[in-house]
Amino acid sequence: MNTKKLTQSNPFLKDKTKAKKLLLRSVASSTAIETGESISEIEEKLNRSRSLSNRVKLA
Repeated sequence: MNTKKLTQSNPFLKDKTKAKKLLLRSVASSTAIETGESISEIEEKLNRSRSLSNRVKLA
């Protein structure tokens, strides 16, 4: 059986930067439904925390 990774077979996931944006939007919209916050506010928070985590270096 010929099996491919989902990232190779799904055209929406082939572009990594676009896939990350789509995943972020999906998480934000799901969270917005549950919390009542706006999607854009949650996306900002997620982007902010993601950029902070890129700066943290472990010893």
